Amino acid sequence: MAAEIRLPALPLPGLSADDLGNYLASLGLLRVLSRKWPSTRIAWRDGVLQVIGGPPTLDAVLDELAQVASQRTWTPYERGWLAEQTKGTKLGQNKNTASQAGAPIAAWRTDLAEDAVAMLDAHIVATTRQMFNPLTGNGGSAGNRDFSDGWRRATNLLATPGKQDIRRHLRDLLLGDVVAWLATDVPLEGKKKKGSLNAASWFSASNRLYNNGQKPYREAGLSPWAMVLACEGLPFFAGGASRRLGARTHAVGAFPFVTQPIAATAEKEADRLRGEIWIPLWARPMTLAEASLLFSRGRAELHGRGALTPAAFATAIRERGVDAGVSEFRRFTLGRTTSANTFEPRLEARFMLDADVGANGAATSLTLERVTTLLEQRGFPRDGKRFVGLRGPVEAALLDVAAEPNCSEAAVVMLDAIATALDRIDRNRAFRAGKVRWEPLPLEWLPLLFAREQPGIEARLALSIVSAFPGGRPFAIYRFGVEWKYGPTYARYTHAERPPARWVWGPGQFARVLGAVLSRTLLDRNVDVDNARYGRAPLPATASQVRQWLAGDVDEGLFSAWLSRLALFDWRRVPQAVRALIHGEVQALRADGELALFGLVQPLVDQRPLIVRNVSPNDLLTDESGARTTEAARSLVTLVRAGNTAAALRLASSRYAMAGARLASFAAPWRSHDPDRLVAALLFTISDRDRVVLFERWLRPRRRQQGDQLHV
Repeated sequence: MAAEIRLPALPLPGLSADDLGNYLASLGLLRVLSRKWPSTRIAWRDGVLQVIGGPPTLDAVLDELAQVASQRTWTPYERGWLAEQTKGTKLGQNKNTASQAGAPIAAWRTDLAEDAVAMLDAHIVATTRQMFNPLTGNGGSAGNRDFSDGWRRATNLLATPGKQDIRRHLRDLLLGDVVAWLATDVPLEGKKKKGSLNAASWFSASNRLYNNGQKPYREAGLSPWAMVLACEGLPFFAGGASRRLGARTHAVGAFPFVTQPIAATAEKEADRLRGEIWIPLWARPMTLAEASLLFSRGRAELHGRGALTPAAFATAIRERGVDAGVSEFRRFTLGRTTSANTFEPRLEARFMLDADVGANGAATSLTLERVTTLLEQRGFPRDGKRFVGLRGPVEAALLDVAAEPNCSEAAVVMLDAIATALDRIDRNRAFRAGKVRWEPLPLEWLPLLFAREQPGIEARLALSIVSAFPGGRPFAIYRFGVEWKYGPTYARYTHAERPPARWVWGPGQFARVLGAVLSRTLLDRNVDVDNARYGRAPLPATASQVRQWLAGDVDEGLFSAWLSRLALFDWRRVPQAVRALIHGEVQALRADGELALFGLVQPLVDQRPLIVRNVSPNDLLTDESGARTTEAARSLVTLVRAGNTAAALRLASSRYAMAGARLASFAAPWRSHDPDRLVAALLFTISDRDRVVLFERWLRPRRRQQGDQLHV
């Protein structure tokens, strides 16, 4: 058996990946050390950088880097392409030559050495135009920050340190100790004025600190070591031209793990962000060649297209995963803060790919994919000259769900954002012209919303309504202004240019809105060929919950929100995991006058069977009896809504008499204190047991047979 080989491992907590500049420096450290120790690998364990299989001790690392600094054997960083970049910019400003804007850089690139090509590609990709990497600004500058200028200042400081102990300062940087050597005003040959290291676009801590000390701000310095190592890591982000599907699709500059910025959620936030960097961390040690291969393939795809937006990138890594050993992504935004010409990095979220998402993993991936498809389609409203703010809230909520797949709060926020966006589309003629389409969300994802807890009364009532609608006419077509098309392999909602007549949801008293939905469903039932599907109740409410609604003890705003959330799901088939969300009521049923009225009228309105053993072993309201018809149900609803309870009772009594059930007569008058609320309650479904118990209270007492006992 082969002898066990132990590789030396050096933890370097100072280069924390919570800082974008430190991450670049980690990659740069791998590049420099691999020149002397080709077997050097790096990995992250518990968030700490580990250098494995290379230098045996930390002192060996310090010695090697000190020698590189003194001999100036760093990877050259010169902006030799600046003149050609300027030519391309001028060509792009002319309509006649705009298609040739990338030609000067492309021609100049052919004469470069391999190392210089990688450095150029990390800044600019030239196709028909020049495309800049958000990480390196406009060809290597952000406002007055010239990154190559800062690199020269840093390399000069390290080559001629003066009284500075560069070895000790490097140790402090790598181990996370206090770094005493922070360069601020640095001279440079050929420059009249001193300057900084220009690294604040990568190291946010090196920006000016306002309201600090006796002046409005003070300059925050940076270790020269950090700057030169970060520049060594830049070539990993070399990009190339990428063409999305379609022969007529224009090529775009694709940089590894770089996406467009997230859409703004407020008008003043528009155009603040330049882009996003999704830095990968891996727990399996990688050599320089392996890391370079990872970055060269660092392109996420969704449906065969490159993931250009944060939502698409997050969906791709959750759905497809990463096959290169990446265990975590950290998402940084590059945004303008103190100046419109510069940008600074900000850590937004961590995406743990090895986190346990339980049974919801596949459902979460499919949910993210469908929401991303909604956002990515051409017809979805986008911010242009006019800020509309539809995409931003949904995309931000989607990223929160992708970062924490088991967080029920994030899931609820995403559903609310989607419902709000769809409402705005419905109520805007220009937005409806885009014919936005979306697929309902998988119902397997629904249990996540309740975080292993029983749904509250508002959610239970909403579940009882939405789950009872037939597959051919789901609740969503009444909640949103959409057309519904489905088949064995597809299901899709479309916002038509003109709102459909069945879209009855709108502002006003909530009980009346629900009553309008009920009236419309009764009208549509005459033309529905799938009437049998109306007779289902997979997630019924309890009688006590219906009583609370009738008494006005329900948060109507929360109830409405749950109806909107649940309308986004596909209710054609209810899996057992969703049915297990609710439990029946074990306590004895207690009925008051309002609930008794509900128990009498509701069986005549819905299509579910009513089996009363004392009257008939089968459905009491069969089609053969003719007792339950859509016309009779509409008449009952009209009478109840008008407050004419006596007439509604006479009509109900006659319909039950047709089925052979005689109702008792009462001398006391019946009335409802809120007819609209009672009509809305007819949308609720309750269990078969509760339906029978409530109805039996209305039956005449049967005659006592011989041998029966009479109880008083």
